[in-house]
Amino acid sequence: MKTIKIGILGTGFLQDFHMQAYKELGNVEIVAVGSHTSEHAHKFAQKWGIKNMFSGDDAIEKVCTVKEIDAVSIGIPNDLHAKAAKIAAENGKHVICEKPLARTADEARDMLKAVEKAGVIHCYAENQVFFPHYQYAYEAVKNGALGDPYWVRSREAHGGPHAAHFWDINRSGGGVALDMGCHCVEVARKVFGNDTPVEVMEWGDLVVHKGKTKGEDNCLIVVKYKHGQIGQAENSWSTRAGLDLRMEIHGKEGALFVDPTRETGIKVFSARGAGYTIEKGEGDKGWLFPCPNEYMVYGYYDELKHFTRCIADGKMPIETFKDGVVVNSILDAGYKSVKEKRWMPVEP
Repeated sequence: MKTIKIGILGTGFLQDFHMQAYKELGNVEIVAVGSHTSEHAHKFAQKWGIKNMFSGDDAIEKVCTVKEIDAVSIGIPNDLHAKAAKIAAENGKHVICEKPLARTADEARDMLKAVEKAGVIHCYAENQVFFPHYQYAYEAVKNGALGDPYWVRSREAHGGPHAAHFWDINRSGGGVALDMGCHCVEVARKVFGNDTPVEVMEWGDLVVHKGKTKGEDNCLIVVKYKHGQIGQAENSWSTRAGLDLRMEIHGKEGALFVDPTRETGIKVFSARGAGYTIEKGEGDKGWLFPCPNEYMVYGYYDELKHFTRCIADGKMPIETFKDGVVVNSILDAGYKSVKEKRWMPVEP
């Protein structure tokens, strides 16, 4: 397979996971990185051996116009997703964009129009769909091991985001529902074979981080699908002790439970301190549950392997901007539900 040349937008925590995956793939060359901040661009380029680095207000344009780049990987704040995707597409670059695709469904639809008009390959980077644990779960459902699935409960929780822009709803578009609820509603939708979401009921509130954000730091989202299935999402920015990821699938003939961050197969007790063990872990002493190779456990390796293979083969990924639009539509309905305290329809 030919070498796929990638331009990176963003230098945050997430892009380190991406870089580990890209390096492991071998058929990928990271040609350029762009960041608003010169210091961040320089450090990231030096750390990962990237030859071209750009910074400043025009970093997006600079990366997207590097001639040799095949695709652009968007990992910057949500308010810049639409701008970056449009510029990349206009320059004939394939695009992979981090979740959520946009701040609103309307913004996401504009992004979809841009990549479709340009005729480029577009991937909605929902890494949890590519979790090895969840891939096994999807196969179990597909093979009929559980009978017809009727309920999915998905959870993602931790103590709060790394970067300040997540807490600014003007930049992020919302709170924990948009940041992590997007994961949970999509992994459930995949269990149901991408069935059509019909209506949403959501509770969301600022429970712990009062004064830090105008968004919600905890939420519960219930999504009802066309054929009667229920997807239930639980999300928190105030849960202690590190990243908590879980999924339950209930079918008429069985059930499946996944817990990739608490049941890691490794238990460590350390009185002195064991160092880094898991994303957003808050301590390194006592009983710990390390998660080795997080970039693989969290699906980044399989996600990016799939994306680069699709570029080489000229095919669309299993997660595209169309899926991102659906997710944003569900979340829009959820935010309306919080305000009106009732079920709200999902607009197509």
